[in-house]
Amino acid sequence: MLGDQCADVAQDAALVAWLQLDRLRDPERFGAWLAGIGRLLSLRAMRERRPELTKDGALPDKAADERDEPVERVLARERARELATAIASLPPGQRDAVVLFHLGDLPQAAVADRLGTGPSAVSTRLHKARAALRARLIPKEPFGHATIRDIRRTPANRYVIILAAGDDELPIWIGKPEAEALVAGVRDVELPRPNAHALALSLLAAVDRSASAVRICKLEVGIFYAEVVLDDGTKVDARPSDALVLAVAAGLPVEVDPAVLEAAGPPDEYTADLAESTVDAEQLAGELRAHMSALAEEIARHAEDR
Repeated sequence: MLGDQCADVAQDAALVAWLQLDRLRDPERFGAWLAGIGRLLSLRAMRERRPELTKDGALPDKAADERDEPVERVLARERARELATAIASLPPGQRDAVVLFHLGDLPQAAVADRLGTGPSAVSTRLHKARAALRARLIPKEPFGHATIRDIRRTPANRYVIILAAGDDELPIWIGKPEAEALVAGVRDVELPRPNAHALALSLLAAVDRSASAVRICKLEVGIFYAEVVLDDGTKVDARPSDALVLAVAAGLPVEVDPAVLEAAGPPDEYTADLAESTVDAEQLAGELRAHMSALAEEIARHAEDR
C-alpha cells in the first residue's frame, strides 16, 4: 500500500500497539489487532499523500517534500523518538487519548468509547496532554532579568509595581498591604514588627534552606503567576506581589518569562488611571514613615495612660 513509507508507518503502528498493549482484551488476537492498527495508519498516510504531477503528467522521480531528503529524514526520526518518549511519559489517561486520537486517527466519540469515558473528558485529556507535550518538546526561551523600577498609587487609589525588563516595562497591579511592604523594603522604611514575608524567610532559614530567585512565570486571563525558586531548585507557587516582597527582603534576583512580556499590558480600564498616577515610591515611603511615626506616638500615649 505504501511502498517506501511502509517502514515509518510500521514504526508508528508498533508504537501505538506498545502504548496500548494493556488494552488488548484477547491476547490470542494480538496479530490481527496489530495488523488492524497498521491498516488504520496506512489509510491515514495514503489520505495525507498529495503527489504533484510533472508537466508531462507523470509522477515526479523525487519527492517534493524536503523532509524526504536523507539529512532531514534522519532529523525527523530523531524528533519522532523524542515525541514517542514524551507521549510515553504522559499520565495513562492522557497518553491513551493521544495515542487513539492522534496516532490511531479515531474520532473523539470512538476514543471515549474505548476508554470508557465521555467525549468531554477525552477533550480535556487531549488539551492537557498537548500542553504537556508542548512544554516538553518546544524549546523555551530563558527567563530574563528584571528590576523594580517604581511602585505607584493611581488617582483611583490602585497600587501598581512597575518592573523593568530590558527595554520593556511590566506593570503588575497589587494590593495596598503588599505595596507598603515593597515600599518599606525598597526605601528602607523601618517597620515596628517583622511582617509575614520576614516570617517566611525566617522559616526557610530555620530548616537550613534559602530562596535563590523569584520568577514571574505565567499570565492567564489577565492574572499574573509567580514562583519562588529555592536553593535546591524546588519551585513554590506564589502571588507576584508576595514573591517580589521576598525578593526585596532577601536581595533575590527577579526573572520574567519572555512569553509574559509578550502577552502583558495593563487592563484597558486601568490604562488611563496608570497614566495619570503621580504618587511614586518615594512619596509612598514618606507617607508610610509618617504613619509609622504617628502609630508609635499613639502607642506611647496609651502606655502613659496606663
